[in-house]
Amino acid sequence: MMNCIFNARTSRYLPQQLAATAENYETENFHYDHSTNSLDCKLLTKNPYCSYFQQIYPTIINEHELNNDMLNVIHSYTNSHANECYMKTNLNLLSANFDDIDWLYVNKLRSLIRGLNQSNLKHVYYRGLTLSDKEIQYYLDKMNECYYTNSFLSFTIDRLLIYSGNSIIILKTDNSSELAKKNLANIWKWSANTEEKEALLAVGTKLKVISVH
Repeated sequence: MMNCIFNARTSRYLPQQLAATAENYETENFHYDHSTNSLDCKLLTKNPYCSYFQQIYPTIINEHELNNDMLNVIHSYTNSHANECYMKTNLNLLSANFDDIDWLYVNKLRSLIRGLNQSNLKHVYYRGLTLSDKEIQYYLDKMNECYYTNSFLSFTIDRLLIYSGNSIIILKTDNSSELAKKNLANIWKWSANTEEKEALLAVGTKLKVISVH
């Protein structure tokens, strides 16, 4: 769901066969362009993560019940300047590099998102990103259809705070069921970067493409 460059830093968290190939490489999850060393992430019609998911934390977590372990999970993910937890987690998930995924961490973060009991979810969230032409076409091909997210996705409640890429995803929740909303949590209170007004969407969330323009 985002264009990724295969380089010395990211290669540790991507399938090893990419380092050995001298041509384009394609899986159900991504297309690798050897000429640009970039991965174009596909929109998944099936959820490949289901069998790995576990609920680690209670299914209902009030904000005052957050403990140090839970807070460390959020801080590790959002403090990308101090560690590569964010990069490792999402690149492993994006490329379906299942053997290297830290499933305990993934399930802790997903359980936390789904368990947080919040009544302050917004009707609209924003995400700025850079998409390749091929990835934009993936969205066009999915018009009025559903897909599953292939990583954790960061959104913000303030459009002025988005990453300045070439695309914006607008996530609307007003017509979503309460069950669907469990996959989204406002986390900026406990983030390493509170000024970003961040919300997190869980990996494996089912979304529908309403429009692309």
